[in-house]
Amino acid sequence: MRKTYFISAVVAASALIAVGGAALAAGGGFGSPGTTRFSDVSASAQLSDSTGAGMFISIDRGMQTFKQRGVAGPPVMVGPETVLNYDSFGADGSFIAGGCFVIPDSRFQVAADLSTATLNVDPSVETPCPGFQVPAGAGGRPGLGNVVPNAGGGGGGGDPITANLIWTSNGAVMSSTFTSSTKCQGAMAHTTGSSDSTFASVTGTTSAISDFSAQYAQISQFDNTVVVSSAFSDACIGA
Repeated sequence: MRKTYFISAVVAASALIAVGGAALAAGGGFGSPGTTRFSDVSASAQLSDSTGAGMFISIDRGMQTFKQRGVAGPPVMVGPETVLNYDSFGADGSFIAGGCFVIPDSRFQVAADLSTATLNVDPSVETPCPGFQVPAGAGGRPGLGNVVPNAGGGGGGGDPITANLIWTSNGAVMSSTFTSSTKCQGAMAHTTGSSDSTFASVTGTTSAISDFSAQYAQISQFDNTVVVSSAFSDACIGA
């Protein structure tokens, strides 16, 4: 696993993008001058049972950003790797359990055409996340998100689960392209990218909720290239 320390530098018009991603660096690295490519595959679902209890689950494979527990300084970008997040709640909306775990890539598979995605995990393969996960649109990627403060941290771990789930596309894949530019004190980040997503049904079992139906489910993939002209100053990033 490769680690790169960086400071998330810019506020982008593409802040709606909140997926993770795999990175191929072809230049000066994250947040510094150069070109960086991010790619992602992900799946998510909102599940509920006959009592009204529910669960939200999401899985993402790519570069991940964490604010590590008890560690001062900027967040840490790691990966590429696969991260599972979930929260379960009772019929009255009360929180029951949740967690953030790094899982083997082989336990989450997505078809190239987004027709299916599969998840097969149990507690024996779930490693607690090293801290609070920072999504791309919240500052987890240079060129894509808001400023992440140096202080704080937390998150990670939780209650392990067993899940054997299959997402099946409804056959309609929506494709989008986007560009954005961000400037601060002469530094500039230019972003281009594309995304594909499809709504899906979900079948299978999970220890977090039984006899469920899917209220919402989606399979997605994302590619993004960020070109940074010069390093953003401490004033620009709020450090």
